Amino acid sequence: LNNFREYTMLDSYPITPYYGFTEEEVKQLCQKYDMDFDSIKAWYNGYLINGLHMYNPNSVSEAIDRHAFASYWRNTSSFSSINTFITMNYAGLKDDIMTMLAGGKVMVDTRSFQNDLSDIHSKDDALTALIHLGYLGYDADRKSAYIPNYEVAEAFQMALKTGTWDEISKAISRCDELLMATIDGDETKVAEIIEQAHDTYTSVLKYNDENSLSCVLTMAYFTAPGYYNIVREMPAGKGFADFAFIPRLNAGFRPAIIVELKYNQSAETAIKQIKEKKYHGALSGYSDKILLVGINYNADGSDKKYHTCVIEEWRNS
Repeated sequence: LNNFREYTMLDSYPITPYYGFTEEEVKQLCQKYDMDFDSIKAWYNGYLINGLHMYNPNSVSEAIDRHAFASYWRNTSSFSSINTFITMNYAGLKDDIMTMLAGGKVMVDTRSFQNDLSDIHSKDDALTALIHLGYLGYDADRKSAYIPNYEVAEAFQMALKTGTWDEISKAISRCDELLMATIDGDETKVAEIIEQAHDTYTSVLKYNDENSLSCVLTMAYFTAPGYYNIVREMPAGKGFADFAFIPRLNAGFRPAIIVELKYNQSAETAIKQIKEKKYHGALSGYSDKILLVGINYNADGSDKKYHTCVIEEWRNS
């Protein structure tokens, strides 16, 4: 037999609408079964195929059946594929994985991949394999790959914890601890964990400005998207807040958080800016209290690194 027509994550027309649940279908399901659409979107959306936003159908179905948001995909047989591909010793692969975990996109040449998961010869082949498996999204216009949603991010987190990247595994294992320390107002612990994240990721990221600090913060708060919509450079008050943690319906006791970053200044200056520019006002409708978090990185000193943190609580009157 010959002349087969092949449909893939990279070339699915005209059957694209049947690759998963479309956004409109998911909205209807959420309305019918009383599920929070924003949470479904954060957990299972992120695939943009031929202009259509596509959702993981198995995970959406599981979430609705169980009425709970979780990474259902990691219980499938393909989960082990993540560790296989991301730990391959190809130049630049580790850096690209870290860039995507920090919310970025990386260029991928998908043309050399032979549609054989056992025939991997380059970094591009490894990333293309993950695209076909659904563990990476693909932006056809930019020819780049990215981590599509929180379910997949959590699967990467679990793979890294059991893989060979020991330092990264240790840093990621403290993400939940960092979020709880922030909520508890433990400024010393927050600064300490961010310092560890800096030590881990600085070989990948050029750590010399507020944007670099933003990338490290994205990694350090790796598990927060399970409960928050996190917006970078959010329009708020009289300017733009560096990070806004907007709690979703499943956030429970977790309050809204505004994070302002400074480089070679002070954490107190960051808090002052939040108040003066009224950034917190943009989140006043999301929770009774809002945490104002100022983080500063000071490059002075022999060790060339020093983080400080100030946390204040603001309550809606």
